[in-house]
Amino acid sequence: MDRLSDMLDNDNSYIRTRGLTLIAYNAKWDKNYKIDEIIDKYLKHITDVKPITARQCIKLLPVIAKDKPKLRNDILSALQKANICIYDDSMQALVYKDIQKALKEIQKL
Repeated sequence: MDRLSDMLDNDNSYIRTRGLTLIAYNAKWDKNYKIDEIIDKYLKHITDVKPITARQCIKLLPVIAKDKPKLRNDILSALQKANICIYDDSMQALVYKDIQKALKEIQKL
């Protein structure tokens, strides 16, 4: 998990996205609460400099919320506070829709 966490700091957005994905899909096996320790670092990617990475992060959050119920409030809060104005107008609408979908999915859990 430490290696995956390090991927989130990589300059290459592809590697950041891979790290986000691997962390999310390993949440169900995280018995040592490693994700709990790095959740703030993870949530920063909701507004990653690359909108594609941000969109992937947002789409993965319901996966983490499902397997880590104690993190749901942190995830919901981060989604609600996300400032998507940093993206071009064409991407803002897409990111906004992703956030709304993720919020609905998490609230259903």
